[in-house]
Amino acid sequence: MIYDIRQGMEKLIGKYGLDDKYKVVLTATADECIANLAMLDGVSTVFMSGIHSHDRNVILKYCVENNIGTFVIPRVGDTIMSGAYPMHMFHLPMLKVGRYHPQPEYLFIKRLLDIVISAVALVVLSPIFLVTAIAIKATDHGPVFYKQIRLTKDGKEFGILKFRSMRVDAEKDGVARLSSGDHDDRITPVGKVIRACRIDELPQLVNILKGELSIVGPRPERPEIAAQYCEEMPEFSLRLQAKAGLTGYAQIYGKYNTTPYDKLVMDLMYIAHPSIVEELKIMFATVKILFMPESTEGISEGQTTAMSGENH
Repeated sequence: MIYDIRQGMEKLIGKYGLDDKYKVVLTATADECIANLAMLDGVSTVFMSGIHSHDRNVILKYCVENNIGTFVIPRVGDTIMSGAYPMHMFHLPMLKVGRYHPQPEYLFIKRLLDIVISAVALVVLSPIFLVTAIAIKATDHGPVFYKQIRLTKDGKEFGILKFRSMRVDAEKDGVARLSSGDHDDRITPVGKVIRACRIDELPQLVNILKGELSIVGPRPERPEIAAQYCEEMPEFSLRLQAKAGLTGYAQIYGKYNTTPYDKLVMDLMYIAHPSIVEELKIMFATVKILFMPESTEGISEGQTTAMSGENH
């Protein structure tokens, strides 16, 4: 395990049940490794975590030359480059890098899927809509739906629609706060149930049908929260190249409390390689995570941003 600013990756081997596949024999900083590349001799796999491009490339070349399998946690720049178009110009190899600009046929099929799936889902799930609406109204007599301003493609604002799962006065002081999960006392009894089952998200099918949201895409953030992220991580705005989605790469492969930087890298991996096949994979994977309770975890109670205390 070779690291720079992100330490402790070796602990993930045991946490994710990979002990039978990998045995960690060495951990070192990037500087230590570059000073003595021979320390890698005899190992079968190298994991590089949070290493800057120059140091990473030195180690990577050594690993390739010596037939050492290598896993690299990418940084934002790496992810953007992964979508580059190879070409030749001036008799030189070139990589053309640009903004998200998928093929028209991809966008057409993506929108067609959005319309068909959301329309069918609204009809099929209408009984659940009715029962949920009655339960919310009967328990605290407040509004059934909750509309919140979110950001989508190119920073355009829209009102995302959800079943209300918190008290009406959840943000009476006007400060935007992320949920801290089951420990958040602002969540109503009915809210805990519908959040656990993801039912609170179902009204977003209306946003999808209207074209404000897509089934798959970067998760839409609130303007206030996005602004806080961008103060510490300006690259966060790169997520806005594509239309926001009900589900997405970061939601499937990360957790609710995965760091914003890691979510950004995941979203940029999705943006860099637009593919209908990948869209379908994410849709099917979404069904699977509905039954994984850890994916509903929150952040620290009362926190207004998930950036606090992070290394990226």
